[in-house]
Amino acid sequence: MNKKLIAAILAAATALSAAPFALAENDENTNDKVEIAFNVGDSILKINGIETEVETPYVTENNTTLVPLRVITEAFGAKVDWDGDTQKITLTYPAVNIELQIGNIVATVNDHTETLLESPALSENGVTMVPLRFISETFGATVGYDNDTQAILVTKENMDNSSTVTGITDMTKTGDSYYLWSIDTPTQMKMADRTLDAMTTKFVADDESSMYIDVYPITEDTVDFDEEYSKRKDSFSSYTLINAEKLPESNGTQHMHFQAKNKEQIIDFHEYYTKDYRYLITSLIKINDDTSTKDMILSLVDSFKIGKIDNETYDLSTVKTEGTRQYREITDDTYKVSFYVPANYQMEDDNTENEFTFYEPKNESTSRISLGIYSKTGDTTAYSLATNDHAIREKYASTKYSTLTPVSETGTNSYKYTQTISGSTDSDLYTVDTFFEKGDYVYNFAVTTNLDYDEMELNTILNSIKAEELDSSKIGKLMRNDPEDTLNTAKVGDYQFSIPASWKLFSKASQGSSYTNVSYVNTYTTSGIIYASMTGSDFKQTNLSTVANSYSKSITQDDEHEMFKKVEYTSINGKRYAYFTYTTTSKADYKSYGTVYMTCDNGTAHIFTLIQNEVFYGSAEIDDFIDIVNSFQSK
Repeated sequence: MNKKLIAAILAAATALSAAPFALAENDENTNDKVEIAFNVGDSILKINGIETEVETPYVTENNTTLVPLRVITEAFGAKVDWDGDTQKITLTYPAVNIELQIGNIVATVNDHTETLLESPALSENGVTMVPLRFISETFGATVGYDNDTQAILVTKENMDNSSTVTGITDMTKTGDSYYLWSIDTPTQMKMADRTLDAMTTKFVADDESSMYIDVYPITEDTVDFDEEYSKRKDSFSSYTLINAEKLPESNGTQHMHFQAKNKEQIIDFHEYYTKDYRYLITSLIKINDDTSTKDMILSLVDSFKIGKIDNETYDLSTVKTEGTRQYREITDDTYKVSFYVPANYQMEDDNTENEFTFYEPKNESTSRISLGIYSKTGDTTAYSLATNDHAIREKYASTKYSTLTPVSETGTNSYKYTQTISGSTDSDLYTVDTFFEKGDYVYNFAVTTNLDYDEMELNTILNSIKAEELDSSKIGKLMRNDPEDTLNTAKVGDYQFSIPASWKLFSKASQGSSYTNVSYVNTYTTSGIIYASMTGSDFKQTNLSTVANSYSKSITQDDEHEMFKKVEYTSINGKRYAYFTYTTTSKADYKSYGTVYMTCDNGTAHIFTLIQNEVFYGSAEIDDFIDIVNSFQSK
């Protein structure tokens, strides 16, 4: 069995995503609110009240609304590029870069892929049509729908110019007492954004030049500063490098500085490493004849200091202390909600506007707090969501490790259940999942922590949730985007198989001359399925036993992998399959299971692998997996 194929499958099974360093581009954008109003089936679309005739929006068989791409995105201020040869569309917008392709259900958003509800399509008039909700919400807009009139309103709030430190304080310094940084108060810049976890603060000048201050906890035991310096330097390869230096700092702080440029802008980048945090100060400065903005921003950058702030510094932090604990109060003005998270929790980058998730950086998979807000309908109530989520946990988690309490009523239209996971090699967990209704909306507030949790802290967080009744005419409809209970057809080369919609495409390797692979991840459990194929003269049905034994031995030849169930054989759709199970034990002693089904047919080896965390190793996913193998066939 080819070692390259084995390595590819094992790498896909253990792959972890890491966000690469990105240099953001700035485009011109308006500061006004954008409202786009239209009716499905009507070719007249209103942008801020001005009528425009467009390709008529329509609803597909999958109940997905498709709208003309260019008119929507350009109304937001995005740049649209079209490649006629590949039928690819590139959308460029501050902090958002999207790649779409006609007929391709997978889109690229910044550094990750997303599966669309419907592929982009060309109308008979050659106009690109795309799913409305995806394109709107990816640009930070909200989509409202009136059931009675079938009117759709897309609303995008752009930068709020009133959000500025100037006018709030007369202090000469501004900083964050929790993350221990300060700068000269940016009197000539707007504070355009500050994330809910306070880890990113963005300032923007009148010409849209910007400065970002990002703070990230250091979760590794050690950091190789020279290696990080080399990586950062390589990230500027597409720019003209002006400066690259390692600068001495006191108190053990390590500091690197880069400056680069292209025709449009100068990028000035500083990165500081301390014991607990790394600080990134990124400035994107537009190039023009007037250097005053450049001088002003670089002066602010030079004023950056790490350390305890004094009483003469305006404090942006909202962290508060209750007893011996520090909490950050998360407040969202749009949805009029607030709740506590521990002060060190970080916000997930891929949150949708009506969903908030926070996690502890050093225990990302265990300690989490989430809130989702959804429109109440006949099918979506606090009780229906509670029972649905309870049923999913009951279906997938092994009863060997998981204990679920029944859904219980805790008040009027208010419900909860708990789940305890213990005894596995992975982390022991305790989850409290709560659901309640307020006006026209349902709220799902969930807290997951280790079994050795502090009960007082847990209760403080659970009791901190506050929600005001929302005006549904302004907020619009908010759907929870659960996977459909349907089967999708996956096509790989000359073959295809059916896979439940809850399994989302994770990666698709480019096909080589002799092998290829594609992987999917389960939305509910994060288990993975990998399909791989390889061509070769030895891959015949008569050689299946030899190939399967060779493959199983190759996987289990190192200390991390061990055979759990030996190779056996079965018949599927008239073909003989070999199947076996192996275990993988990580350096942290976490155990996972790999179930393999493989066959050989006319010079091609076909290999299906299911990768499961120990907690989910059980019949529900394995039954789904075997159904997928059973559906495998030539196109």
